[in-house]
Amino acid sequence: MKITDGFPEVIKQHFPQAEIPFPGLAGWLLQGEDCQLVFSEFKERFETPEHRHAVHWGLILEGEATMTINGETKTYRAGEYYIVPADTPHSASIKAGTKSIDLWLQPDYVKPRV
Repeated sequence: MKITDGFPEVIKQHFPQAEIPFPGLAGWLLQGEDCQLVFSEFKERFETPEHRHAVHWGLILEGEATMTINGETKTYRAGEYYIVPADTPHSASIKAGTKSIDLWLQPDYVKPRV
């Protein structure tokens, strides 16, 4: 199986879908006591303006994400990861078709879909 086909059913059936208010973005949430892991599929181009939050680690599995972190812009592709330090200004432009695994070191950044 290839990640281009999307995340496997074992993830989609066992983890709740994340409540993400952006069209074309789907995610499945693994909730920890102090952190969250989200398996993300970007079906459409995704743009987010500059913002801040707790530490965020992202691993690109397929596609690419251009991140501006604390004023420095870099494009990340399959097999590469980025780290956004806590309370650091950053923005993102993510291509349609991108799949990633994202970790937030805070327990309530993403809500499960009810």
